Amino acid sequence: MEIQHAAVRVSDLEATKEFYEDGLGLERAWDFHTDDGVHNYYVTGDEFDTEIQFVHDPEGDDEVTPDGIAHLAVLVDDADATLDRLVDRTDCEVLKGPLTIDAANARAAFVEDPDGYEVEIFHRIESER
Repeated sequence: MEIQHAAVRVSDLEATKEFYEDGLGLERAWDFHTDDGVHNYYVTGDEFDTEIQFVHDPEGDDEVTPDGIAHLAVLVDDADATLDRLVDRTDCEVLKGPLTIDAANARAAFVEDPDGYEVEIFHRIESER
């Protein structure tokens, strides 16, 4: 058994694509529209099978909020370089970092996406033995 995807609601699919694709470097996996016009858009990394599904309902009356989600985490090759690129391309808010998390043996930064979801950008620090 494995986790296939997490689904989050978004208010502006184009801004979301800019953040996750242009800024973070994720890639479109696939997408589809439901009969009632909801656009389901999936992104993934080039080395992983897990996806993030963005659910955009242009006719929806519900306000999109990140309630209940602590953060989404994206594994990258270099957290510092990815953060620099993301801020340069999307002008996102940096919430914390970059910092080294010794307990997790990782380098990480936390940013806010266009809908206010907190996104952790991290890479593993190679152990020196």
